[in-house]
Amino acid sequence: MSAANIYKIRRPLILLTLAAFASSASFRVCDPMLPVLAHLFGQTSGQVAVVITVFTISYGGMQLIYGPLGERLDRFRVITVATAGCALGSVGAAVAPSLEWLVACRLLTGVAAAGIIPLSMAWIADRVAVNHRQSVLARFFSGQIMGMVFGQVLGGLFVDAGTWRFAFWCLSALYVLIAFALWSDVDSRQPEKKHDDKAPPSVASLYLAAFRLLHARETRGVLFCFLIEAALVFAVLAFMPLYLHEHFGLSLSKASLALVLYGLGGLLFSIFAARMGARLNRFAFPTMAACLVAVANGIIFLSSQAIWVFVAAMISGFGYYMLHNALLFQMTQRVPQARSLALTLSVSIFFVGQSIGVGIAGWLADQGRLPQVFLCAAVIMPVIGWLTGRRVRAF
Repeated sequence: MSAANIYKIRRPLILLTLAAFASSASFRVCDPMLPVLAHLFGQTSGQVAVVITVFTISYGGMQLIYGPLGERLDRFRVITVATAGCALGSVGAAVAPSLEWLVACRLLTGVAAAGIIPLSMAWIADRVAVNHRQSVLARFFSGQIMGMVFGQVLGGLFVDAGTWRFAFWCLSALYVLIAFALWSDVDSRQPEKKHDDKAPPSVASLYLAAFRLLHARETRGVLFCFLIEAALVFAVLAFMPLYLHEHFGLSLSKASLALVLYGLGGLLFSIFAARMGARLNRFAFPTMAACLVAVANGIIFLSSQAIWVFVAAMISGFGYYMLHNALLFQMTQRVPQARSLALTLSVSIFFVGQSIGVGIAGWLADQGRLPQVFLCAAVIMPVIGWLTGRRVRAF
């Protein structure tokens, strides 16, 4: 699809980006609420943290369901229904009379939100030619990045105002508007083009195909890079505010600004990517991206002032989204006959990597060796960038 033809699908692209924005906001909206929820429901912060955990687990687990669904059904319709499901879950969370009710509604929201971003990327990949796809995906990522920042800010603002439920009401209204707009656009589009006229594959054959992708020559290297990338990046990201708090004496609210700057770095990349276009799909870019993340972690490890950690956070955000963009692009190109399956599998592997990385980083933090997390990321990330670069194909 040429740049001129991309204009024809601009409306659904915008709607999908907004849906991704809301989905990402749901991820982070509960982060600032834990102390308030603990007091309200008479539990510890660790006990109420299940409202975050259940969303994450359901989101990751549901990728195994949405992958086959995306291959058998119209992806745009599945995304529309998923967005409506998020609205329902958010309304339930807003009126939750108990912690159990809130957990159940967060579970529902995670189940629904899991179908938005991966299937949106597959939908985009089916309609945008390779020479424009990476820059279009980067613009789509900007919705996710801003959504994460928005979710944290939204939750924090309403917590400070003593009206935490209004954060869920805002998300509910946003989901309803987006779902309505998506639904009104469903019938105005041409049906999704299939690669052939054969009957849809069976669910069993799709799961077998997913298993084959784990060790297939064209995908196993990319999936491995997804795993290690997620482990390293999120080990650092999860404990960066704690590091600022413990080593530089910053309050946790001020330390959390590092995460905002991280998101801003990713947003800058999305602007950069739109200008670079097809040139992003070259060996040098993922290698350079990983080196940026490595340099940022080296700065954090060596820094003697908090300001340098904030600078490093923005550099790391830019480099991470640059590398992640390259990996996702490769998955859209390597399995064109089953993009939904490939992308949802990538997300599942990504969540496994996050869990491994955060778990190891938490153990190191308990041992008083949190700086070693930044050192490991600084040393290993260039290797991941080099491996990713080797797998980049020139199209």
